[in-house]
Amino acid sequence: VDRRVRRSRRLLADALLSLVTQKQFSEISIQDITDEADMNRSTFYLHFQSKEELLMAALVERFDELVGSFGEISPERTIWETPEIDLSVYEHVAANAPIYKALLGDPNLGLVIHTIIGYVADMNEQTMRASLPAEQEPAFPIEILAQHIAGSLYALIHWWLRNDMVYTPAEMAALTHQLWSSNCGSILQASS
Repeated sequence: VDRRVRRSRRLLADALLSLVTQKQFSEISIQDITDEADMNRSTFYLHFQSKEELLMAALVERFDELVGSFGEISPERTIWETPEIDLSVYEHVAANAPIYKALLGDPNLGLVIHTIIGYVADMNEQTMRASLPAEQEPAFPIEILAQHIAGSLYALIHWWLRNDMVYTPAEMAALTHQLWSSNCGSILQASS
């Protein structure tokens, strides 16, 4: 993708994410976004059809950056054997707390919840499948476990933000790791 296109898309995404910390998503207009990004409306429509599409693109781009920061994950390690990933996730949320608080606190943004859970579930499923020997078919459906982990992570992050991040990112990562390693690990080990 052309560098100018990436820059325009990023400026629009940054503008929207800045605006969601100031007012409800439903109150934000395309004009608000383009004014914040110092662009005209026609530029917006060259890249996106709606503010919802822009929001999803902005979130997926941020999630991709976060996942890219994990580095190479060894196929021998499952998702619950990588506490450093849990820490990276909580540090990312803490660094972007105003945005996540606004998005997760908006009752009209079920779309955000589905995007977050879907993204995390897909990443979990890929990681879990890669950690199994090629010939091994798990007795417990990996896609269900992946959804469970994603929903659990969403619920924990939402609770943490609503409670003003009473635990540090490191403490939340350790608690999350403890939950997943004791529960999820035993499910797949029992099915091996």
